[in-house]
Amino acid sequence: MRAVFIAAVFAAAPVAFAQDYALDAPSEAHIRQGVEVSWTAPEGESGILEIRPEAGGRRASYAYTQNNPQTIEAPEAPGGYLLVLSIGNEDRATSPLTVMMAEASLSAPDTAAAGEDFELSWTGPASRSDNITWAERGGELVRGTSYFYVGADTEGSRNLRAPAGAGDYDIVYVTGSTILARHPITVGSVTATLDALSSIHAGGMFEVAFEGPANSGDLITFADRDGNRRSDLGSYVYVDGTEGSVTLTAAEILGEFDVIYFSNGGIIGRAPIEIVAASVEIDGPGEAWAGLRFNVYWDGNGNSGDRIFVAGPDGREYDYSYIDPMIDTVEIEAPGEVGDYTLVYESRNGQEMDREPLTVVPAPNPPGQLVVTQARVALGSGDAVEIILDASGSMLQRLGGERRIAIAKATLTELVTDTIPEGTGFALRVFGHRESDSCRTDLEIPLGPLDPSAAAAAIDGINAMNLARTPIADSIRRVPSDLEGITGQRVLIVLTDGEETCDGDPAAAIQALRNVVRGVRVNIVGFAIDDADLERTFESWATAGGGRYFSAADAEGLGEAMTRAVATWFEVLDEDGVTIATGVTGSDPITLPTGDYRVVARGGEVPVTIVSDEVTTVALE
Repeated sequence: MRAVFIAAVFAAAPVAFAQDYALDAPSEAHIRQGVEVSWTAPEGESGILEIRPEAGGRRASYAYTQNNPQTIEAPEAPGGYLLVLSIGNEDRATSPLTVMMAEASLSAPDTAAAGEDFELSWTGPASRSDNITWAERGGELVRGTSYFYVGADTEGSRNLRAPAGAGDYDIVYVTGSTILARHPITVGSVTATLDALSSIHAGGMFEVAFEGPANSGDLITFADRDGNRRSDLGSYVYVDGTEGSVTLTAAEILGEFDVIYFSNGGIIGRAPIEIVAASVEIDGPGEAWAGLRFNVYWDGNGNSGDRIFVAGPDGREYDYSYIDPMIDTVEIEAPGEVGDYTLVYESRNGQEMDREPLTVVPAPNPPGQLVVTQARVALGSGDAVEIILDASGSMLQRLGGERRIAIAKATLTELVTDTIPEGTGFALRVFGHRESDSCRTDLEIPLGPLDPSAAAAAIDGINAMNLARTPIADSIRRVPSDLEGITGQRVLIVLTDGEETCDGDPAAAIQALRNVVRGVRVNIVGFAIDDADLERTFESWATAGGGRYFSAADAEGLGEAMTRAVATWFEVLDEDGVTIATGVTGSDPITLPTGDYRVVARGGEVPVTIVSDEVTTVALE
């Protein structure tokens, strides 16, 4: 029922005109309801709409007459009120308003496990900021528990997370500070079990098997022995989608600690672990020819991110190589000047683990160079390429007048239409393109034989989203299921313009991937990276993944980098069958001592003789 009230006011001027003021509004509303009011006043006049207690007193709510009709919120306390149009500090029109209690209902389970996500449904007034949360059984709200706003939905269903502590609670529908509905629920305690090594060397990676509730946000990490979680003891991994096992990385801090299962703000499972000192020894040749490559062997507790480098007498660093934890040798190029140097093994955190002398002497003959080419990429129907594309907010930056994401899309389109053979297994995973401020990652092209036109169309539909984040580790973690069933070559290419921003550990994710998918090659393509330390991190990730890091500063460089990332991997063996160099087809020339070698690639080998001061080209079939 709506009521119309009119007050007539006459001017005292010689010619009097009727000036009508009126309100048209409902006579009833529930608490905190938005009441729509139409008002009438002489042209040019405006004022305030107020709701006052019928018995007098301070106004309960108000709104300026900026719109017609105008919405004003009913008070939270039920009772009798007056709706008043006030203009020029005078009450021009009034309308009675009865405010009644609102009604709501909840439907939810009677029990839940601590930290569990479960579905509930509701009906309610959907007033401003109405929410569903937790309260003590028959009592006050419990602060710090989960909640959600119902928005404009007077009925609906959503997930709510149970508190971490076991006990008897109520789920409540709240409007303002008033609880409109309660649903009793008993929250039971939960535990988790962990199975991990009893000790791990400093900086080492290790597997942790677990059983637990696997609630959203649950993670496995480190803590003091029988104490609280510590972020400086190593990495942490969210358990969502891990299928009962995660890979952790220990820090270079020695002592007795715990691996813990952390759920909903509390520790629900522990396993003791001791971080012990790592030990590594290197074995170099003792003597190397100036400007030429040589092998350095290492033995011990090598970790992803560790490196071996050549140091001069003055401490200057020359060439270096990150280690692949699965391979006990690295290639390093000797300095161009003869003299005494030192080979140094350094952990990823800068701790020196071993050193030995190196003498650089002149080569007996001027070296030659080797170039290895291939007419087409050696990939077939039994092989697979997966690309992880960064479409996060930073890819919206411009490079030479064009957005980075547009350059990346054009490069990928050319790659799938002109470079990767049709029918090759292909998958495309993308992050940053679906939700802002999110770590979401999506498989946009599931694994299947490459259809160039279909792949190009899917790539064209991708757009970077501002403020989206960079879940490199989580994207890599999903690759085993992405490439399930492939038995041939498996090449993973991560194309990114920035660092991990979702608290993941890409190095651990790469190690876990290689443990599960034997023979996979992980290549990292850094696009428009202007941070030398970040590029070195990418290089260490790629080396640990059995692949290479390719840097691309512009559109042309990105095209070259992506082409090299899918090119054929080869080894150069000397007459004794020792690998003295590796590379990918189409790369820069490799400098080698004169002599006879074999270039070994997938499917065969090609003999080659290196001659002084000459460039020898080998074309693979």
